[in-house]
Amino acid sequence: MKNIRLSLYAIAITLGINSCSDLEEQIYSQVNIDEFYSTEDQAQLALNGVYSLLLGADIYRDGIWTTLNDVTSFTLKGGGSANGSGDRSGVDNEWNTFSWTADALELSTEWNDNYNAINRANTLIDKVLISSISDDAKSRLIGEAKFLRAFIYFNLVKLFGGVPLYTTTTSDLSEANKPRNSVEEVYSQIILDLKDAQSDLSPFDSGNHNIGKASYASATALLAKVYAQQQNWTAAAEEAKKVIDMSGFSLLADYENIRNPDFHNGSEQIFSIQTGGNGNLNSQIYQTRFIYLAGPPAQNTPDGKNILFHSLKDVVIFQVEENFFNATPDTYRKWWTMRNKMPYYYNNSVSSDNLVQDTVDMYAPFLVKYHRIDFSSGNLHEGVNFPIIRYADMLLTYAEAINESNNGPNTAAYDAINAVRRRARAVGTSFEQPESTYPDLTGLNQAEFREALLLEYKREFAGEGHYRDDLLRHNKFISSAQENGAMAAEEKHKLFPLPSIQLGRNLELVQNPGY
Repeated sequence: MKNIRLSLYAIAITLGINSCSDLEEQIYSQVNIDEFYSTEDQAQLALNGVYSLLLGADIYRDGIWTTLNDVTSFTLKGGGSANGSGDRSGVDNEWNTFSWTADALELSTEWNDNYNAINRANTLIDKVLISSISDDAKSRLIGEAKFLRAFIYFNLVKLFGGVPLYTTTTSDLSEANKPRNSVEEVYSQIILDLKDAQSDLSPFDSGNHNIGKASYASATALLAKVYAQQQNWTAAAEEAKKVIDMSGFSLLADYENIRNPDFHNGSEQIFSIQTGGNGNLNSQIYQTRFIYLAGPPAQNTPDGKNILFHSLKDVVIFQVEENFFNATPDTYRKWWTMRNKMPYYYNNSVSSDNLVQDTVDMYAPFLVKYHRIDFSSGNLHEGVNFPIIRYADMLLTYAEAINESNNGPNTAAYDAINAVRRRARAVGTSFEQPESTYPDLTGLNQAEFREALLLEYKREFAGEGHYRDDLLRHNKFISSAQENGAMAAEEKHKLFPLPSIQLGRNLELVQNPGY
């Protein structure tokens, strides 16, 4: 019998007790795992455990996803290990020199955390199917779990290529070792799960969306992204258009509000990693550390002042690639995405007395889209969600799919991309900039529109872990890396190596070519 146990071992570690003999384990509750899924509330608790891995695991919290996708595509610089302290944001490392190996901790963390979440989703699906929970609740719970499983496998297949498919509970080590499935088989499972999620989560439930749960809209939007990554352009356009036409979704007029907790899970965010919103102003929750990893760090001015921009809680590992920053037009969107100057600083230490409301240059550009300061305390607002799919993503996916399937852009494609560009210059707000700042696109051929679209993805979603995927879709990932100075980049780098520790554990696995 498998039991859920509450033990005192964690307390022993926290208190520094030196050995197991110092503390005897006591079982305070013992619940048969099958009985645990006997009510909707219990099953929901288990489902929350799958969601929690998206935030609580190191993948997004420690910037690993951002490292693997933004640093390797030369949107950001630095990344890598989030251990240590101080400012390590400007360093060259294996991720921007394309010298990574199968021993990289970031890769084994991605693999372990993603498969942990998959097994939780599989367990929930298996147990809820045979439970006495109502049919409506079953559909919702399983639909959300299948969306999450599809999302995780989509991440894995983009990183590693074909990976082992597990679609039922793995409860025994003898069931753990499987060979890799093909890329096509993984994508088939992803599409199957998302179509099931569409059915199970239909009609769209705005209430569930508003609290950050998977929905019919998120399943449809992710399916559009999956089809686009496979270059199934007709299907990608069809699914993206479904989301575009849904009531309740639109671009937020003010780009700055995308990260504003007052607007979380609203019309722009189709699915996001939840961090607590306005209920998490300054909770000291370690899982919210990504906002600190992006900086900006403390630094010295030319006249010798030590300045800070918030209470420093963690190492800073990211800064914006300077070439990307300099090549990006000075739009309202850019100001709320990345800056090389700040409109305030704290002189020597963080306190209201030391706050100076004046513009100060920084030694490099930094990502500020997750930076929301409480000036009175100097603390960053920690309840800033990490967006996975936004409405802007659907507009650009739709424009891209039309351009690729139609041998060039049509009116609908121009309307979609220009809506994103107009929002970039704050059209319709009090911050509106003249069209000359960032003109609408027109008169482009297919290749020119493709290049403009890739730039739009890069500018709109900087620091959101998108751009590697966008380059790979159009076979530009390696050439782009070489153009940015990574001359070691070659064909093998389109995939990361399977973690060496997994190859040692599972002898059925075969390494990606070239590693």
